[in-house]
Amino acid sequence: MRSIKAWWKELPPKLRLVISTALKLGITVLAFYALLTHKIKVDDGDPVTILSAIRTYIPTVDGQTFWTFCALAGGIKIIGVLCSAWSWHMLLEGQRVRFPFWRHIVTTFLIGRFIGTFLPSTLGLDGYTFYDAGRYSGQWERVAMAKGLEKFMGMTGLFLGMLLMMPFGIHIFGDNALIVGSIIGVLAGGIVLAVFLGVFKPALLQAVLRVPFPGRGKVEKQANRLVEAAGSYEGRTWLLIKVFMAKFMVHYTTAVVYVFTAMAVGVTSVDFGAVTFASTIQILGTVLSPTIAGEGAREAIQAFLLSGQMTPVQAILSAALGFIAAEAVTLWGGAFWWGRRRGFRPAFCIVDDVQVDHADLDQAEEPSTQPRAEATTVPA
Repeated sequence: MRSIKAWWKELPPKLRLVISTALKLGITVLAFYALLTHKIKVDDGDPVTILSAIRTYIPTVDGQTFWTFCALAGGIKIIGVLCSAWSWHMLLEGQRVRFPFWRHIVTTFLIGRFIGTFLPSTLGLDGYTFYDAGRYSGQWERVAMAKGLEKFMGMTGLFLGMLLMMPFGIHIFGDNALIVGSIIGVLAGGIVLAVFLGVFKPALLQAVLRVPFPGRGKVEKQANRLVEAAGSYEGRTWLLIKVFMAKFMVHYTTAVVYVFTAMAVGVTSVDFGAVTFASTIQILGTVLSPTIAGEGAREAIQAFLLSGQMTPVQAILSAALGFIAAEAVTLWGGAFWWGRRRGFRPAFCIVDDVQVDHADLDQAEEPSTQPRAEATTVPA
């Protein structure tokens, strides 16, 4: 029986282009339809769709205020996206794999974000950036090490932001603030400490894990993966510190987006600490939720956490606008995706100071982890 890939290749190129374009367009339309028509319950139990809330509430907000803070939300999101792309760029360079940052890493990252809009968790972004770097470098093993470490460091950046913002926003839990704060401190603090030790002091982390405790086997397995990935960056301490800083900025700027979107929908006295802290929890919830790009979960979590800071409709709208502000940046990835035709190649890919021969990569039947024999040395 023929594989789908073989069947696809037998189709005429023009037909493949028509089919792929139609699928991309259909996915895009369906995703935004799902976002705007999704119903969630607010305090009074009545279902509210994002579209109906926009129609009834947005016209009551001052237009200049709305557009000014929406623009600020989009601007701060751009900074976060660039920090995320830069961290991936640095991790690849730590593996001695280098692409043009602005002309390839950033555009690839935007494409990955665009695809990830329609997939659960960060599957689209991680999958596309991994495939892209491996495809054009031929260094699948090195790219896998970079991607593995990026996942650990990315979640650490989120938990670090949660810990740093907690003193300023834990009051949203009222009488339960001490209990919730203790739980977050232990869990988030433990994860941050474990990843820091795995990256900078792996022997100490492995010594700690020798102490028996429930679930040690599973934790130890993840820790060994972290140590293995970090081991390929031995001696690159400053690079790893910069990656941690970039990852923190990724999640911090995303949390600040929701401060601006709350102000955009008329929340005049925004509690900066409360909104940013709640947003870090909401971000974690959307990453873990089995939804498309967190759609629905984002609005529900934000409405629950910020019920004392703004009305349910304002919380829902601010969460939805935060997503839309991110999409305003991400949609550029769709343009780059559509623009990448058959035969696309990055301007250059350098592995171990040697430029990769992409023609050779095209002829390879199996992914290789070794530099190409036909590669030519790049002048220093």
